[in-house]
Amino acid sequence: MSTYDSLLDLADTLIQENGFQGFSYADLAAGLGIRKASIHYHFPGKTDLGIAYCERKETRLLQMEEKLLAVPAGKARLEAYMDAFAYCALKGQMCGVHAMLSDSNQFEPALQDAVNRLAQTDLRIIADVLRTGRENGELTFMGEPADLAIIINCAVKGALMLNRVPPHDACERMKRAVQQMFNCP
Repeated sequence: MSTYDSLLDLADTLIQENGFQGFSYADLAAGLGIRKASIHYHFPGKTDLGIAYCERKETRLLQMEEKLLAVPAGKARLEAYMDAFAYCALKGQMCGVHAMLSDSNQFEPALQDAVNRLAQTDLRIIADVLRTGRENGELTFMGEPADLAIIINCAVKGALMLNRVPPHDACERMKRAVQQMFNCP
């Protein structure tokens, strides 16, 4: 694996554990056993790293969306969306998108724009899950899918944060509550 990819992998872990402001290039260098100069070669500043991280996360969200499209629209696709974040819950991590959002008011404009695009992609994906579920008659709800997507998105990502503290069951409880909202089995 290239140094560039290794840096983004470690940044992903650190962001999901501590937030974007919660680590430094020294942490990356120590984690990979390289010099900080090697990091600056790939990412001259932390904003550059953040933008690359957002672009990578967006690519991964789009890959997740492709996998979701292979699942039947409706209840199964909604459950698959929620299950896509189970790995973060098992590791006690936050969602990388929301971890970036938590610090975004402190970012340079270019990174704020990248975080906004990432968050909008995430919201669009869940809105499409809800819209297609409504269209096939499996999901019944009032209001616009885009509005309900905010609620579902915040529930899933908020549960990841709550899951970090005992009794570590927020994600499962959230999933059951969302399923009950839509009368899913």
